[in-house]
Amino acid sequence: MNENEHTFKIVFLGDAAVGKTSLITQYTTKTFHREYLQTIGCQLNVAEIEVSDITIRLIMWDLAGQPRFDAVRKLYFLGSDAAVVVFSVTDLESFVNVDGWLQAFQRVVPSTDQVPLILVSNKIDLDSQRAVKRGEEVQKYANQIFHQLIETSAKTGENVPELFSIVTRLLIQYRMAELQERLSPFFFSSFAS
Repeated sequence: MNENEHTFKIVFLGDAAVGKTSLITQYTTKTFHREYLQTIGCQLNVAEIEVSDITIRLIMWDLAGQPRFDAVRKLYFLGSDAAVVVFSVTDLESFVNVDGWLQAFQRVVPSTDQVPLILVSNKIDLDSQRAVKRGEEVQKYANQIFHQLIETSAKTGENVPELFSIVTRLLIQYRMAELQERLSPFFFSSFAS
């Protein structure tokens, strides 16, 4: 790897069936599979993003959400550069469990001040089935702990590219300050919050 290539490990956390795999699949292949296929242990996916003359490689660790994988999941957290915690707007318990996912991650990666944490509210295409309402409560919670909150739909692709743009921007800001000078000002201005 040369100085123009940088690789980052991103872990995707959250309860089973919240759409972690579907978000990654939508981003990498622009497809959505209706049938639920349970992730066993961990699934790896890679995406490359070109920014100016820099290649940023995102290695996405899609971690199984079932409790029976708790013991091995901790091993997958090691060396993480970012964490994306996903819950489903149709499943209140998946939102309540966000704290547990974050705590498990922070036990292994205690210095999360330099590890971007992104909270994803997924399945917004199922608005009529919402159990987690939009509003100040979710935003206030996210602002206390996470670097960013974003609502997505893995099914329709809504905000999925934006999610990965946010992850990339935060990785550059938190993990690669030296790159900021080399990257075009357009890249950062296009992500203005």
